[in-house]
Amino acid sequence: MTSLLPVVIYLGLSLVITRVWSARQTKQSALLDTDKAKRFFIGGAFLGGPLLALTLVATYTSAGSFIGGPGAAYKFGLGWVWLAVIQVPVVILALGVLGPKFLAQKQRYSTIIEWLDARYNNHWLSMIAMLSLVIGFIAMIAVQFIGGARLLAGVTGISYELGLAVFVLTVLAYTLTGGFRAVVLTDALQGMVMLLGLFILLAVILSQPQLADLLEQTTHNTPELVSPHGVGAALGWPMMLSFWVLICFGTMGLPHTIVRLLAVKDTKSLKRGMIWGTIICFLMTLIPHLCGFFGRVLFPELAIPDEIMPTLIAELMTPFWAGILLAAPIAAVMSSVDSMLLQSAVSIVRDGAVRAYPQMSATRQVRFTQGVMLVITVLACFWAVQPPDMIVWINLAAFGALQAVFLWPIIAGLFWPSVSARSALIAMCSGLISYLALQAQIPLKESVHPIVPALAISLLMLLLSHGYQGFLSKRSCNAN
Repeated sequence: MTSLLPVVIYLGLSLVITRVWSARQTKQSALLDTDKAKRFFIGGAFLGGPLLALTLVATYTSAGSFIGGPGAAYKFGLGWVWLAVIQVPVVILALGVLGPKFLAQKQRYSTIIEWLDARYNNHWLSMIAMLSLVIGFIAMIAVQFIGGARLLAGVTGISYELGLAVFVLTVLAYTLTGGFRAVVLTDALQGMVMLLGLFILLAVILSQPQLADLLEQTTHNTPELVSPHGVGAALGWPMMLSFWVLICFGTMGLPHTIVRLLAVKDTKSLKRGMIWGTIICFLMTLIPHLCGFFGRVLFPELAIPDEIMPTLIAELMTPFWAGILLAAPIAAVMSSVDSMLLQSAVSIVRDGAVRAYPQMSATRQVRFTQGVMLVITVLACFWAVQPPDMIVWINLAAFGALQAVFLWPIIAGLFWPSVSARSALIAMCSGLISYLALQAQIPLKESVHPIVPALAISLLMLLLSHGYQGFLSKRSCNAN
């Protein structure tokens, strides 16, 4: 239990520091909305370059990157490390392609659903988007809870159930005591902690005197560990290319990525965010996956691959320093779960309840949002009680579902003004239905991930619908 104390101290200090920091910035900012609810939900246009980079990457790198990703690298070898690095350009795509378009919007929006509603003005599209966001986020929050509980249990020796309870209570303390601005500042602080912890862990692993001999012996016995296609040739080129769509190109359709773009300060912040974000994303992707691969060499007998990061921390460090180092992956998980929990609750309140009851006061909106957070937390906890051996597949499945719903309506809404709400709704529904149907048929031929055909079907339906509506409009004009 000694190693739990530094984590508790870290979490308490970071909670106090980020709340004081947030309150001070709130008083000094001239860009805040006068609406108390909007201040809680989006925080104003305050994201500068480094802060934007840290919060974007910290939110994107979660339990999937620090628990599931290293677990997959442990199982499949360097091929999974190569696959993971495909996601490095995600910041350039989000900030470089979508950022200028959102920055040019004349009106400030609190949620991505609010923007979709303003762009398309279609009730069904907004409702399907909101439900998809909430359900997808609950699944992803459950994954973060599993990752956080496994970390606490693996390093401190407490039970998984107690670790889950401690982590969930910590998440609630962070999220309920601050709005979007506080969450972003927490992400930034935890992003710095993540980087520092990763460098320390990698240095400790590389300093192990037996590493070189064990690496040579392990790769000699299992040469597929250093193959780009992984153990069992599970990572073929079709799988690699489809994962580029899933964890790189498709991230332009992830709501918790897009919401950061709604709070960007200016064009200079976008440019600086792209540079810093790409560097940070590279480090936060490469290092934990390399740790997972080296963990296969040092601890080859693990029954559950996702336990490799807690095992490395617990076995290679003294209890006290293991507790300090534990702050890094805990920060990674926290930085994702607080963002998704806040955004899913805000979507239910802002895009659901407020639409039905527009006279709801700002104070009541905030309190209602906090109540919804509690309900979502309970649901995610229920899913997390009996975890699978590898959480990476659940995380990626939820990623894909959100992309199938949001990607083309967002891109068309920004770059194609003539696309109608009906076409966007057809693209949204066809993408979601086809993705869920294909997900049920895994594994697909040649190990192609379902997101590729799902996005292709969604785009095709959008183009067909748009073309058909244009044809009808032209025929109507000719008839007149």
